[in-house]
Amino acid sequence: MKAGELLKQLTVNPFHEDYTGIFTQMGSTIIPLTTAKPDDEGNLIFFRQNRKAPMSTKTLFSILLLHKKNIFCWNNHKIAIYSFRIDHGKIIV
Repeated sequence: MKAGELLKQLTVNPFHEDYTGIFTQMGSTIIPLTTAKPDDEGNLIFFRQNRKAPMSTKTLFSILLLHKKNIFCWNNHKIAIYSFRIDHGKIIV
């Protein structure tokens, strides 16, 4: 999924102010993604840092607006993000 596509789908939701952050699911555990940085190819990679709060909606939207390439999640290697779901205000990729 490209960053622009995710931004477009998230902003279509009229209740986007209710988002509490972006998360990923490993097994049955939901893990907050706290940071996003571009890699050498310009792709956007989301990852987590210990003891940090989930990325705010404002920060997430700003980052997605600035980056146009594909988005990935980091878990010891790049994992492509193809879809997302909303669960109690959490954006889970």
